[in-house]
Amino acid sequence: MLKLRIGICDDEKLVIDGLERMIAECLCAIGQDYEIHTFLSGSGLIKKVQELDVVFLDVIMPDMDGYETGKKINKLNPGCRIIMATGETEHFEEAFKINAVWYLKKPFNKEGIKDALTKVINLSLGMSGIELYKERNKYYVLQKNIKYVRAYNGYTEYFVGKEIFRQEMSLKGVERELDKRLFFRIDKTYIVNFLWIDACEDGKIWVEGNDFLLSRRRKNKFYEAYLQYQSEYT
Repeated sequence: MLKLRIGICDDEKLVIDGLERMIAECLCAIGQDYEIHTFLSGSGLIKKVQELDVVFLDVIMPDMDGYETGKKINKLNPGCRIIMATGETEHFEEAFKINAVWYLKKPFNKEGIKDALTKVINLSLGMSGIELYKERNKYYVLQKNIKYVRAYNGYTEYFVGKEIFRQEMSLKGVERELDKRLFFRIDKTYIVNFLWIDACEDGKIWVEGNDFLLSRRRKNKFYEAYLQYQSEYT
């Protein structure tokens, strides 16, 4: 699975350590792969922000405060989600000026961290999860990591990396669960993920070395949906 790249920026090392621990516990609980980078200053964060997906950002810091840092983040990496963190509630309104998606009040608690991370995951394309099974074990899989889905012998198979997961659900039911911005049903048997399409030409689609034929009935709608995906999300 793709990693969620997280930055924590605070001028107090003890705060960073506690927040890092709680973030790790929350993400491990849902099976989300991640990496955490820590910074003691806004200037240090800015140097690496283009490599991050989400930042937990302290408001009050000596060299560059959280709002100044947030403005720079918006310019350098607009896709990076900002979670503001502070002990002072009077800064709440200002957080919206830098497009913060969540506001955490110190001292942190695990439930608040979990809510913030859930917000970030749900806002990101394909970052919502789905419960799947393999060898009777339950897994929580991010939708963006599903390459394609196949209807097979009364159940559905999900191709994720080199693994195959299963779910007792019809393909129509699967369509209702999956993010419509990413997934398209190309015929009676397959649903493909736009993220994993290598090429499409003359009614044929290639996904990770596998080729699929578009049904004639769905061909035009597929190209419309795929073009919309490319224009809005790539």
